[in-house]
Amino acid sequence: MKKIIILGVNATSAKYVPQALRSAGFEPVFLADPDAFAGQAAQSLRGCSCVPVNIQDRAAVLRALADDPSITDEAFAITGLYDEKFPLIAQIAATYDLHGPEPVAVRLASKGEVAALIPEFSPPTIRFTDAEAARLAVDPAALTPAPDGYVLKPAEQAGGRGATRLPQGAGPVDVWNAVAATGLSQDGSHPWVLQADIRGSLFSLEGYVTDGRIVFIDFSQRGRIAWTEVSNLLPADRRLPHGVEERCKAAVTALVERSGLAQGYFHCEFLVGGGRPYLIDANVGRLGGGAMVEQLALSHGLDPVEIIAHVLTLGLPAAGTSPEPAYGRQGSGRSTLSYYYGLEGGGQVTSVSVPDDGRCLHTQVVPDGGRVGPVGTGDSVWVGMLTGFTSDVARDIENVVVHTADGPRPPAWVAPS
Repeated sequence: MKKIIILGVNATSAKYVPQALRSAGFEPVFLADPDAFAGQAAQSLRGCSCVPVNIQDRAAVLRALADDPSITDEAFAITGLYDEKFPLIAQIAATYDLHGPEPVAVRLASKGEVAALIPEFSPPTIRFTDAEAARLAVDPAALTPAPDGYVLKPAEQAGGRGATRLPQGAGPVDVWNAVAATGLSQDGSHPWVLQADIRGSLFSLEGYVTDGRIVFIDFSQRGRIAWTEVSNLLPADRRLPHGVEERCKAAVTALVERSGLAQGYFHCEFLVGGGRPYLIDANVGRLGGGAMVEQLALSHGLDPVEIIAHVLTLGLPAAGTSPEPAYGRQGSGRSTLSYYYGLEGGGQVTSVSVPDDGRCLHTQVVPDGGRVGPVGTGDSVWVGMLTGFTSDVARDIENVVVHTADGPRPPAWVAPS
């Protein structure tokens, strides 16, 4: 089988990617350490070729590939399920003459690029580099309207990492101090965005593009604790305020048409404030994270493997596309819920207990003995995911226990609202 290198996979998708790629005629090679995963995800990865490397360390990834030519020898392509890694993936593909993701998806990994393409659907945005911030050339006062202050974000980062709120009245010094405090400033060319802070409910629109045709699957709604997403309801179409569905679809349509995107999934995130949606993350070229693949499968009566196979092959134009899953009519599927729970204050996780008689799917994210940061600081603090039909999850989450070095503790979560 031809090899496809995977750079970027979460704990839920890791359970299904190997079988998905093999069903499409490819053998996966993961740039990942199985010991950093738990349960079924770890077992799945251990059945594949894996290269343990920290994918957050760009230099380490490039060094690992340069030091071991066998990784890329006879490989067909490189891809992943984290769109913020697409620029790195594209660089590797060019270096080693591999096929890679749809080039437009690589470009749309930048929040700044998306905001520039569809400004009428985006929060007011300033694009800049850390070098410009260091020169104190970024003035939040130029961003209007921004009655609730500002949000500073790396332009190519998901999951809340590096995101900071700045109040009204903040100046260029505050922007630079916030950039420097993240530790993400590198060589002066690191891209950032400063946007008006939008207060409201977080919805996402799931779908894909095939031969330029847009397929809208479902809306979902997230619950958050500060910067951490901790729950997801799908479908959530009936929770949308009047007129929001049409404007969200118009935003995605404009993005596809203006960018020239020909194929690939999208997980477009909108904050709905004052009855108006603002696109804050396009997430083009991938499915939603968390347990989205399991929710879509449960809601529409599908196999997660066939969904992942379609996601990965549709996102690789040279691979040939797996059959389109038979998604039902938008919003018509069974109601599903997933809790991406963490720990208030963080801690060391020794194990997790779930109800013996539960009907839900459970994915432990952090391996036994691993540490997590406090919930609210970003999506890297998830302990596990409990996913199923909404009534089952609402019942079972009450009986999940996170065992820590300091004793048993309840998981931290909130319902979508």
